[in-house]
This record gives sequence, C-alpha cells and structure tokens, in this order.
Amino acid sequence: MLSRESLERGFAKWWFRTMEGAGRRRLWMKLAKLIGNSVPILQALESLHGRRKAIHGVGDPQVIALRSWIHGMNNGKRLSQMLDGWVGTEERMLIAAGETSGTLELSLSAAARVMEAKKEIRGAIVSGMAYPTILVIVAFVILYIFGFKVVPEFTKIVPAESFHGLAGFLVMLANFAQGWIFVVAGGVLASIAAFFVALPRWDGRWRVFLDRYPPFSIYRVAQGSTWLIGLSSMLDAGVRLETALKQLGETADKWLANRIEAAVRGMRTGLQLGDALARSGYEFPDREIIDDLGVYSSLSGFDEAMSILGREWITEAVEQIKTKMKVVFGASLLSVAIIVGTMVGGMMTMQLQMAQIIQMNSR
Repeated sequence: MLSRESLERGFAKWWFRTMEGAGRRRLWMKLAKLIGNSVPILQALESLHGRRKAIHGVGDPQVIALRSWIHGMNNGKRLSQMLDGWVGTEERMLIAAGETSGTLELSLSAAARVMEAKKEIRGAIVSGMAYPTILVIVAFVILYIFGFKVVPEFTKIVPAESFHGLAGFLVMLANFAQGWIFVVAGGVLASIAAFFVALPRWDGRWRVFLDRYPPFSIYRVAQGSTWLIGLSSMLDAGVRLETALKQLGETADKWLANRIEAAVRGMRTGLQLGDALARSGYEFPDREIIDDLGVYSSLSGFDEAMSILGREWITEAVEQIKTKMKVVFGASLLSVAIIVGTMVGGMMTMQLQMAQIIQMNSR
C-alpha cells in the first residue's frame, strides 16, 4: 500500500516536471549564480532549500525536490543522478555533461536557456492557434443555430421543397447539420487528435514533402529550433558533437531521431554536420540553417558559432511560426466568412421567397 510520503513525493515529481517550468528555470539560474560565486553545489542546494521552505512550506513541490536531491547527494550521488524523474531528459543530460566536464555553471545556464526557448516557441504556437480554434467553434455554433433553430422555423411556414437557389442550399445545409453536425464535429476532433499523434511518429517521403508547408512546417521549425539550441548548449558544456547528437537522438521521438541518425551516419562517412544534414534529404532543421552549418562546421570556433546560431535561430523560429500561424488563421477566417456569408445570404433569400410564396397563396 502506498504511503502518504510516497504519494506526496510522486505528486511533487509530476508537478515539478510538468507544471513548474518557470520555477525550474529560475532555480537553475540561481543555482548557476551561486556556483559561479564559488559556493559548493551541496551548500547551494541547502541554501535554496532553506529559503524556499521558509516561504512556501514543507509541502511545496520544489522544496520536496530539493530535499530529495540533498539527501541523495549526501549519500554519494551526483545531482544529475538525483534529477531522474524530476526533470526532462534534455535538462538532465545537460547537467550531467556539465558535471563531467567541470562546467556545471554553464550547463545550468544552458538548461535555463533551453527552457526559455521552448517557452517562447510554445507561446507562439498557442497564441497562433487560439484564434483559428475560436473561429472553428464559431462556425459549428452558427451551423447548429441555423440547422436546428432558424431554418426549421421557416419550413414550418413554407414547405422546405418550395425554396430554391441559395435558400434551397441553406435548407439542404440545415438538413445536413441536423443529421451530421455531431458526426462531423467528432470527426474533426478525431482528425486533430490523429494529427498530433502522428506528428512525432509518422515519417517518410510524403512527410518530408508536407514538412515544407503549414501546419507540418510549424512542427519542423519548433523541433528544429529546440534541437539546435539543445545541441549548442551541450557543446557549450563540453560534450563532443557526435556524442551530443547520439544523446539527443536516444531521447527523441521517431521523427526527430530519424533526422539525427541520418546526420550521424553522414558524419561517420567523413562529412561535416552541415553537409551531413544536407545529404540526408530531410531539409532539417531548415535549408538556411543547413547552409549556415555547412559554412561554420568547416571553420575553427564551431562550438561558439553554434551557440550564436542557436540563439539567433530561436528568434527567427518564433517569427517563422508566427508567420505560418497567420496562414492558418487566414484560411480559418476565410472558411468561416464563407459559411457565415452563405448562411446570411441564404436567410435573406428565404425571407424574400417566403414573402413571395405567401403573397401568391393569398391571392
């Protein structure tokens, strides 16, 4: 039977890993600052634990996390070992690389930078998806109102078969809504779910083609930018390029792993990273980035160039995502405008035809 302590610890792990993104980033930054000022890692953790506990109490997930890490490190374990289950694999790998290379301060700062990059990209996607989602909901609501409320009131007065043209089309659309609107809504939701499930899993020739266009290109840009900043951060932490690629590939989903594996295969034949990515044919992470990497990978100071490129690409990636989301928004807006225009035009036509039919019948 699970004890109260184990349940509390399990919830704290889940919360800290999934809901404490901003708090975790601040923690890494504070820890890096303390280590940079020559404070031993264990002493730094104890200091942060005491301060957090005084403000938030013993049940706070971050307090529980810090207490667990301190306990493990007092028993001879490294911080990266204690982070298993508390943070994502990418963060843990960065911190482990810093411990190995003696650049823990840089690794913690890199982990915070990767988290900030992911936050910016996620924010761009969420804000871009908000309006199209609302528009789709509005379209279904309008279709429901016309199908179940407006058109049936007209057909109570005048038989449905008496309407023609745009009015007849509106009657047909209302009949369709009455019989199929919930099926269509369910199909749309299922398609969206299938799309998101397929994104990290489906690959092949057609996927490479679709990755050039929204919405697939949005996923490619988002994944490519976080991969690039993660790779540059690992190089900053002293990890060899091929080792960093292998580690990132081991924790990546199928779609991303295939692209990393293709790059590694190319490098094993003697190609530089940029040339290996170009030879793979995946166009990942982006044609411009591949060209930049092709130039930088043959020069000295590649690690530093990667770091600069990673930071610049995040800004460009966010702008690219915003631009691509505008395309999605425009398509959604046009679709809803056509639906609303058809409904309004059909209703006005129905009113005119109904008046004519009533007038003719009254003679």
